[in-house]
Amino acid sequence: MDRKSYNNGSEVEHIRGAREAPVTIIEYGDFECPSCKDLFPVLRRIQNKLGDRLKFVFRHYPLVDQHTLAYQSAQAAEAAAAQGSEKFWQMHDLMYKSDKALKLDTLKEFAEEIDLNVDKFVEDINDGVHKNKIEHDIKSGKDDGVSGTPMFLINGEIYQGPLKYEALLEEVAKAGDYKDIIKSLTHQNYKIRETIDRSKRGAPAAGQAVRDRFSSDEIFQRVMASADEEIDRGTRLLFFSGLAAGLIIGASFFARVIMTTAYPNDTVGLGNLLYPVGFVAIVLGGYQLFTENTLTPITLVLTRRASLPSLLRLWGIVLFANISGAAIGALLFANTDVLSSEAAKTAAEIGEHALSYSASTLFNKATIAGGLVATMVWLVHAARDTISRLFIIYMTMILIPAGELFHCVVGAFEIFYLVYQGTASLYDVFINFFAPVVAGNVTGGILFVSFVNYAMTSKRDIPTYNFRKKLSITEWFLGEKLAEKVSGKEGE
Repeated sequence: MDRKSYNNGSEVEHIRGAREAPVTIIEYGDFECPSCKDLFPVLRRIQNKLGDRLKFVFRHYPLVDQHTLAYQSAQAAEAAAAQGSEKFWQMHDLMYKSDKALKLDTLKEFAEEIDLNVDKFVEDINDGVHKNKIEHDIKSGKDDGVSGTPMFLINGEIYQGPLKYEALLEEVAKAGDYKDIIKSLTHQNYKIRETIDRSKRGAPAAGQAVRDRFSSDEIFQRVMASADEEIDRGTRLLFFSGLAAGLIIGASFFARVIMTTAYPNDTVGLGNLLYPVGFVAIVLGGYQLFTENTLTPITLVLTRRASLPSLLRLWGIVLFANISGAAIGALLFANTDVLSSEAAKTAAEIGEHALSYSASTLFNKATIAGGLVATMVWLVHAARDTISRLFIIYMTMILIPAGELFHCVVGAFEIFYLVYQGTASLYDVFINFFAPVVAGNVTGGILFVSFVNYAMTSKRDIPTYNFRKKLSITEWFLGEKLAEKVSGKEGE
């Protein structure tokens, strides 16, 4: 049966994994089917386990007599696919993860979350633009003997065994003659090992040589797993997480001000003791702060699993959100009576001290700070518990005020405070301070990640996770969509 005849001429099959893999699983699924939802994490686990040794194909088989929203949900998945093949899988995952009824309002929320053109998305659903594709899948299912969902074909043969992780994995391993997988399934502790050795995204959860200690390769893979989660987040989620981080970083500003004010004659740096508090809250809370969360995606760019435009998009959204949050937070401190008159004077002195340095000195100090932040990010991924991570964040971040170094978002908070006090201008914020500090933070972070972390690793890819293909040089530099347009023009 021809599987490339619909969807405006684009390839119909929705594929995860390697197209030339020895084993192909075809799932006939219904987005409202409870059993399909229950099996979704099992299938993702198998895909992560096998990586490029498995080709996974999804075909629609909405049971319209039982599930009133199933057909509309299938149309939503295809409407998403029309705006990019990766959007199909993002919509697919959101629908299977959600406990909400898949009504149009919910589907629109999902579309916004994955940055679709929502008006076009809704128009496609209402007009039934992709009806032929869905009907094509249904006919294919009937031809293959589908009687309900979920139903699977493994290398063309109907799977009739238990819908359990171990049983499905064993059948796939037999189909591909994957001796290592078959051997692992016979191990008496394989259930326990599968649970503790790998995270949901395939990154190691325990070290290979020593269980509670990771090698540099394993740490790098854990960083990549974090990056994989960050880089595709929708604009709205990135922005509001970044806005919250910009506000929360005010805790570092406030803590440093009140400690310095409390010990005016201090000569040992007691005022710096609480400076890391904002960073602790942000890193442990998973908020988006420029330099912390935005450093990990560099690993995907270095390994050509993500493009430069996607990295710059992430950086731009988070940095703008952080600065917006810092500006709002500084406004609250400057125009309320939260700070005493003595503390307000201290806050102004901290900001004025930052503006006393030349642009070159700010850049140099910010470069060292960027390296420290990158070190902290690396070590946090090497830690296995919250207490260790808290200690790492604290001991690394306290070096920034102690060494009179500068972090772009905290520093912007301090300079914005001066602007609201009327002693500095926006030119001071963005040109005299922010530009050299951002450049320094990024330089220090990139240098550390690229020349130290990246260079000292050899096995960089996550062996059990194959969600991202390796990009061509053109795709890496221009982004996949623009690269497609360029290659299309060249082919004309």
